[in-house]
Amino acid sequence: MNQNKKFKLIGFNRSDTITANIMVISTGKHLNIGLPELESSNITDDLNRNELKALYRRLYSETDTITSYELADRHERSWYAYLIISILLAVIYILCTVCGIKPAHFPTFNLVTPPGIFFYPISFILVDILNEFYGLKMARRTIFFSFISNMVFVTGLWFTSILPSVPGWELDQPFKTFVNSIISVLLASSVSYLVSENINSFLLCKIKELTNSRYLFIRVITSTAIASVLDSIIFCMLAFYNVLSMEIIKTMIISQTIIKLFYAVIGVGPIYATRELFRRYINIENKKECL
Repeated sequence: MNQNKKFKLIGFNRSDTITANIMVISTGKHLNIGLPELESSNITDDLNRNELKALYRRLYSETDTITSYELADRHERSWYAYLIISILLAVIYILCTVCGIKPAHFPTFNLVTPPGIFFYPISFILVDILNEFYGLKMARRTIFFSFISNMVFVTGLWFTSILPSVPGWELDQPFKTFVNSIISVLLASSVSYLVSENINSFLLCKIKELTNSRYLFIRVITSTAIASVLDSIIFCMLAFYNVLSMEIIKTMIISQTIIKLFYAVIGVGPIYATRELFRRYINIENKKECL
């Protein structure tokens, strides 16, 4: 349970609309904030479980807002959705790590890029969905879970590569070379993943707060575009510096950025569709079955 290090919910005030009375613990100052504005702000990260329950009870009773709510109050269907998204993110990250060792060339479009680029932008869409429906804290937990899963996967590969193989096995050296290449890419992918995904989550949360949870397409495209550029630069420079020429690295950065920006634009549609899916089938009270 959170310990109210910065803010505390004192109560609610009713006039034309209900507002929350928030105390700033360090100064004792009181703030009156509208319920939707409070829910979309970072103040909720500091409220304890009982305060969050009170906030969302008021919020849901007064409006039809569909948003994140206290973890202990989530029902089974919501947790299944979170689990599926988290597993997908981990699988995509592992897949991109394996694919990252191969620079693919598409001469028709003058593109040089690892094949993982066609899968990796999906992770931005998944993180955007997590931010939208589960909040920044849960999105960061999933990012960390995916990172740990990838580390365990690569560590397992490394362990198998150092085990003695059957004498004369023709794939022994190619397998070791393959695993060593993945390990060399791991640092680049790990740094770029942690930086870009956390920046994407942070920007999405901040833009949501500034726009009062409106204009979903603006925060999705803006946060993903900025994170994509940083991710491409960090990964390509760390993974291929002194391995490929700077000209090829620049081409790879531009190629990856273009593809990721394309995903950012077309990803808005799935996020809107997912929001409607959550509204209809996920963020609803469990119905009691008739006996």
